[in-house]
Amino acid sequence: MKRILRMLLKMLARAARPHLRAIGLLQTSKVFNRSALVWNPGDEKVLVLAPHMDDEAIGCGGALARHIARGADVTVIFLTDGQQGGKLSGAAAESALGATRKHEAELALRELGVSKLMFFDAPDGALTEHAAGLAGRLREILRELRPALVYLPFFLEEHPDHRAASQLLLAAMQGTPLEFNCLGYEVWTPLFPNCFVSIDETLERKKRALEHYQSQLAEADYLHTALGLNAYRSNAFLGETCRFAEAFCALPVADYLALYRSYRLER
Repeated sequence: MKRILRMLLKMLARAARPHLRAIGLLQTSKVFNRSALVWNPGDEKVLVLAPHMDDEAIGCGGALARHIARGADVTVIFLTDGQQGGKLSGAAAESALGATRKHEAELALRELGVSKLMFFDAPDGALTEHAAGLAGRLREILRELRPALVYLPFFLEEHPDHRAASQLLLAAMQGTPLEFNCLGYEVWTPLFPNCFVSIDETLERKKRALEHYQSQLAEADYLHTALGLNAYRSNAFLGETCRFAEAFCALPVADYLALYRSYRLER
C-alpha cells in the first residue's frame, strides 16, 4: 500500500504541476504545493459514472452544476438498479424501491441542470460481478460521446460497487485509443486530492438535488455528511472566499488506470 501511495503522489504531482495555483493550505504544505490545483469547470463534454443514485450528487454535484452553467454537455450513467438497502424485502418491494430511486435521480439531475441520463441496471451491491458484462456497452458510449472528462468514484472507496466503477472503466477501455481525463470523486471515503473545485455558487443546487433522494436520506443523513466533507475541503482555499469545495483525484485516463492496476496487484 505504501508503494501505491508513492505512485499516487508522483502521478498527482505530474498531472497538476502545469496548472498549479497555490493558495490557502496549498501554500503551507509541501506535499499539496507540489500536487494540488484549483480548477474551474468549463464547457467540456462530461460523462459521469455513478454506481448508485445519489453518488453523483454527493461526489461531484456542485462541479456538475458549474459545468452546466457554462454550457457543458453532461451525461450521467447510473450503474446499478438501486433495489437494495430498503427496510422491506421481497421482489415487489425491491422493484418498487428501484423505481423510486430512479425517479429521485431524475429529479435530482434536473435540479443540477442535467438532462441526459442512462441506467445500466446491474444488481445493486454486485457490480463487481457484472462489470465485465457491461464493458462493451460502456465502450460504445465512450466512443459515441468522446468525453473530455469522466467522473467516477475513486478506486480506494470503501464500497465495493464504487471500486467496481474503475474495474468497469478498465475493461471498457481495452483496445480503444480514447483519451480523456478521469476525476475520481469521494463519497464514502475521503481521498488524497490533487484537484479542488469551489462549489459556493452551486451549493444550493447540490443541496436541493440531494434532498430529492428521500429514500436514501431515510436510511442515513447523507446530506449532513456530504456537506460536512465539502465544508472541510474548503480548507484548501484559506485566504480566499470559499465555504464549500469538492475534491478530486484528477489524472489522464492512462495514468488513472495504471494506478488502479497497481492497486489491484497489491491487494
